[in-house]
Order: sequence, then C-alpha cells, then structure tokens
Amino acid sequence: MTEQELLDMFIQERINMLLAGLAKTKPKISQEEHNRMIQAESFIRDLPEHSRKLIDGYINQFTDWLAEEEPYLYQQGFLDGVRAVNYLNSI
Repeated sequence: MTEQELLDMFIQERINMLLAGLAKTKPKISQEEHNRMIQAESFIRDLPEHSRKLIDGYINQFTDWLAEEEPYLYQQGFLDGVRAVNYLNSI
C-alpha cells in the first residue's frame, strides 16, 4: 500500500466517523422541508421519461462530485493543520 493510498484510507475513515457523529446530532428536518422534498420527488416522478432521466443523472452526478471533493478538502485541511503546528513550533 502506498503512502497516498494509506492517507486516502485514513481520510475516508475519518470522514465516515464524522458523518456518523453528524447523523446522531443533526437536527431533524422540518415538516416544511419534508413537504418540499415530497413535492419535488412527485414533480420529478411525473416528468416525461427523458426529462426524468436527465434530472436523475444530474442529481447523481452532483452527488458523486461532492463525494469526490470531501476527501480532497479534508486532506487539504489536515495539511493546513500540520503546517500551522510546524510554524508554531518554529517560533
């Protein structure tokens, strides 16, 4: 296993731990938000098949993009923290 693979595995595990903690403490969505989600799902379901597939593809692509960005952002934050500690130790 390369260093990059090990770092990627560490980052993904840490993100999973943070998301699990968030799920426990995250406030429930409001009834209004829930109703909007139901309306949106109904609206998408009633679209013609071509439009529905286009919307579903867009949502899936957007979700995949976010999933790819999280580890990168976490890694950069981690590296920023290491740089800050090294800087503070050098003063």
